[in-house]
Amino acid sequence: MAAVVVMIALVAIWRPLTFASVDPDVASARGVPVRALAIGFMLLLGVSVALSIQIVGALLVLALLITPAAAAMRVTSSPRLVVVLSVVFAVTATVGGILLALGGRIPISPYVTTLSFLIYVVCRVIGGVRAKRGLNGRVLSESAVPAA
Repeated sequence: MAAVVVMIALVAIWRPLTFASVDPDVASARGVPVRALAIGFMLLLGVSVALSIQIVGALLVLALLITPAAAAMRVTSSPRLVVVLSVVFAVTATVGGILLALGGRIPISPYVTTLSFLIYVVCRVIGGVRAKRGLNGRVLSESAVPAA
């Protein structure tokens, strides 16, 4: 039940939270309650982590909450695509870990954590290659642009 409340709350605050995350100064100037959104988001995150730790443990919560999002941020700059990719990466690591654990003697957690880390490494390499080629969609600062 609490998970449903968290999901509904996230859907309700998605747009202002995204705006406040991208540019908090402009969001504040436009009347978005940036501080209240930050506190609300931290409360929702805390509830999510508290619920998850009881079910899967601390290691998997960190591996499935932080690593997929960090990997997704390496390959795209779109907030919507980051959410979609992080869910795909987390599900891939989880299903892959379960399948690998079926044939081995090691529990699921190390497999899921390792797969999540490998996804991050691959995304970091892809992001680095795209950044070198200027294909990552991010704005480069003037000092980072080579002189012609």
